[in-house]
Amino acid sequence: MERMQIIAKPRATTTKGQLRELRKKGYVPGVVYGRNNDPISIMVESKDIVAVLNSPSGANTLIDLEVDGSKATVLLKELQRDVLLADRFINVDFMRISLLDKLEVQVPVVLTGEAVGVKEGGVLQQLLREITLKCLATNIPEQLELDISELAVGESLAVADLPVPEGSEIITDAAEIVVTIGAPRLAETEESEEGEAEAAADDDVTAEE
Repeated sequence: MERMQIIAKPRATTTKGQLRELRKKGYVPGVVYGRNNDPISIMVESKDIVAVLNSPSGANTLIDLEVDGSKATVLLKELQRDVLLADRFINVDFMRISLLDKLEVQVPVVLTGEAVGVKEGGVLQQLLREITLKCLATNIPEQLELDISELAVGESLAVADLPVPEGSEIITDAAEIVVTIGAPRLAETEESEEGEAEAAADDDVTAEE
């Protein structure tokens, strides 16, 4: 399990102008909360957030956050980005956690293998790219892998088909479809019918004129 160290600074600035200046200096304003402790306003360096996101565990990376000499284990709970500049962060929230309690996290679903149906010309559609998993913070997997090698045209795999890590529980509805293989001929037929309908409509308009 990935684990990182971040040193944050207490933050007293609250006005929009002051927060704007912090961001210009490479800091991201944020809050640390949870575990029945009072929230703390902090600021962390933007490069530290980037390092967390680029780590194998991404947002599920365990962080040992130090503020004024006091340390707490946290997870990156929410990150607000600039709507115009995706690599510019507006605000970050960290949640204090216990390594002894289970928590719910979002884990990516990664497809492995080449589906039989795709080899036959079918169209692969991944409808679900992450699931909610309940587990200990120290057991959060980087991803859940789903083998689609035997998946044929017209078939699908659901959340119930995902491997469940030992000691963990999948919270997402077991019946929710993760991936399916569609038949391309059906899509082509629908497009052809739509085209014919549009052409007929155009002919009707022309005739009326």
